[in-house]
Amino acid sequence: MKKHFQNQRKVTSFQTLQYRYDQNCRLCGSERISSALKLQDTPLEDQFLKVPTFQPTFPLELALCENCGYLHLPYIISPEASYSDYMYVSGVTVGLRNHYDAYAEEIVTNYNIPKGSLIVDLGSNDGSMLASFKRIGMQVQGVEPATATAKLANDNGLQTINDFFTDNVATQIIQEYGMAQVVTANYVYANIDDVISFTKAVVKLLSPSGIFVVETGYHPEQMNINMFDYIYHEHFSYFTVEVLKNLFSKCSLELIRATKTTPKGGSIQLVCQPSEKQKTVADSVEKLISDEYRLGMRNIETYHHFGKKIQNIKNNLLDFLKNIKSKGEKIIGFGASHSTTTLMYHFELAPYLDFLVDDNQLKHGTFSPGHHIPVHPSSRLYEENPAHVLVLAWQHQKTILEKHSSLIKKGFKFILPLPEFRIV
Repeated sequence: MKKHFQNQRKVTSFQTLQYRYDQNCRLCGSERISSALKLQDTPLEDQFLKVPTFQPTFPLELALCENCGYLHLPYIISPEASYSDYMYVSGVTVGLRNHYDAYAEEIVTNYNIPKGSLIVDLGSNDGSMLASFKRIGMQVQGVEPATATAKLANDNGLQTINDFFTDNVATQIIQEYGMAQVVTANYVYANIDDVISFTKAVVKLLSPSGIFVVETGYHPEQMNINMFDYIYHEHFSYFTVEVLKNLFSKCSLELIRATKTTPKGGSIQLVCQPSEKQKTVADSVEKLISDEYRLGMRNIETYHHFGKKIQNIKNNLLDFLKNIKSKGEKIIGFGASHSTTTLMYHFELAPYLDFLVDDNQLKHGTFSPGHHIPVHPSSRLYEENPAHVLVLAWQHQKTILEKHSSLIKKGFKFILPLPEFRIV
């Protein structure tokens, strides 16, 4: 991954961070690249600091390859910069453990995976997916580049290699444990810079009778709920089923199933097999590709129209916040994550926020990227007089409103910026 990054045509160094601009499509090499959606420049979205210090911002833009349909960031920050001090842990995401438990059970049952088979999870984070497979009798191995989260998984008895997944790591796993019956990549495939080399290493690791399962955000669904804050610098790619089918084929994999799932505001789960064609291809693959054409996922105008919708919501929200502040009232932001950084920067919310609260203990006592807004536990809300709470983590609004319903009775007002701006 490092070699791929350093060999690009244009590499810029800013202090200790690097980024590059790709003029060609990373999947097909085409020069027919068009700007799809330009957001405000942001710092690295999850670099919450213990001590405020200057953080540079970088261009945040979506581009569409008009040759193969690949939607991606043309400005790429070195993955090593993103993962050097990574603070996200899967276990804090609402509902994700239950999702992974059901996911593991379904894969093992539907594809007749024998007990004790080797399951490898790539970008395994704190081992939440590994734990789900381990609970049903599988041998598990994780690969995670972030040192702190890899240590957390190992401390919990979920063996994890602290490294980026490469051909060499695949060889290491094969030498120690043999080939994998199942390889999973959950919410990490979009984070891979050289996705073709990554996938070829998966093929090397995978048993000829095995399966590769990818779960990733699905922007045709996310755009339906005006979700743009899933766009951030760690997410290099925004995949359709069509693009993934062609990518897998380049790497000697056949896509045999594609299913829409609910996490992250709308996701897609894909199952592939080595090209020996041992398992039949489900109708869902071509059905979803047909839907993507109908929705205009290949048309640049679709993304330009989406940008205009987001701008209208931003304007309405800012008018409301300005009115609140003109009365001297307090506004507290709920949420401190990658997506909330994108939302705060693109909607230019920082001047209106007194502080942030979040349920992730790792974020408590930190300062938000760039704007350096202090982050407190959500219990801090109960120390305040009635105020406005801007739900930055709006994807979890149902859980947040249920958990803190007593505050509404106390006179707090919750502002929901998306999918449509409204007040509770």
